[in-house]
Amino acid sequence: MADENLAAVVHHSGGSYPVVAGWGILDDLGRRFLELDLKGPAYIITDSNVMNPYGRQAQLALQKHGIAAHIFIIPAGETSKSFSIVQSIYDWLVERRAERGHPIIAVGGGVVGDLAGFVAATFLRGVPFVQVPTSMAAMVDASIGGKVAVNLPQAKNLVGAFYQPRGVFADVQALSTLGKRELAEGWAEAIKHGFILDADLVDTFEQHAEALMDVEPEISTQVIRRSMAIKAEVVSQDERETLGIRILLNYGHTIGHALEASTEYGRFFHGEGVSVGMMGAARMAEQMGMISSELVDRQYELLRRFNLPTSAAGVDIDGIFRAMSMDKKIEAGSNRWVMLEGVGKAVVRRDVPLDLVEATVRELIG
Repeated sequence: MADENLAAVVHHSGGSYPVVAGWGILDDLGRRFLELDLKGPAYIITDSNVMNPYGRQAQLALQKHGIAAHIFIIPAGETSKSFSIVQSIYDWLVERRAERGHPIIAVGGGVVGDLAGFVAATFLRGVPFVQVPTSMAAMVDASIGGKVAVNLPQAKNLVGAFYQPRGVFADVQALSTLGKRELAEGWAEAIKHGFILDADLVDTFEQHAEALMDVEPEISTQVIRRSMAIKAEVVSQDERETLGIRILLNYGHTIGHALEASTEYGRFFHGEGVSVGMMGAARMAEQMGMISSELVDRQYELLRRFNLPTSAAGVDIDGIFRAMSMDKKIEAGSNRWVMLEGVGKAVVRRDVPLDLVEATVRELIG
């Protein structure tokens, strides 16, 4: 029987997995587990914000189908993506005699997904892993594709792996309890998908901005499924970012990650950093004659409608340049920039003049 909530299937070197999004599907997690041939006990990793109600709801949904589930709660926030928290989770798993066949489930946003995935990839050299994203950004982006990581003080995600989940199950209803700021930062990732790969998605955002910010069930679920499908398709084509396709998803991330790192992850949500970074990349593309000022204005107006930042006044400029020099996408010493050639069309450029980068960053934080 066809699954009406199936957004996409990711195909990767080790097999494939379903990416599912629907309204109110969390209660169905136990059945989906059994369909994936996963057995308990399961180990849920969630955070202090998500535990009630979603961590508990996931636990009950599994128990309903005879799957025992234990829960580990981390403090909410980017600073939890650290080796000290990883060590605590390893100790907890050892204490509970976790075995190689026992799945780890991430119930939460991108931080929980990255951290739980890193633990799943490394504990006993790899245990089954399932993503249950509850934030917008995690649903449309972070939960799909198997990038798992922890942060070092110097920069984000410097230690990690490619470790694909066995399934991604997003209950869109969870978004209705998010604050407007959390919602908007997640929509930033989906808006990014539109600008790099799907002009129609940009049109949809422009037509339905207010309904999406109100999480109207039908349009929100539809847009999330579309955005998930874009990410799934890219990952299926270029799982390990070696073909120059998956890197396109990093549009806005070079400056965005640097903003996050240079403010010690305390001022900007990830999607907010990406929003500022998208504006920086668009302005540089305009200066290089790649796109028109109309396109730059169109992106600016859409980000503003979602109350996303388009500049970052007062950030330490040296800190930004330091963080950019640590960027994982650097090749032969220079940053690779994802830039637009049109709406829904992006390319990677290695020839962006340093003085243009510097002038653009100064303009963004002026």
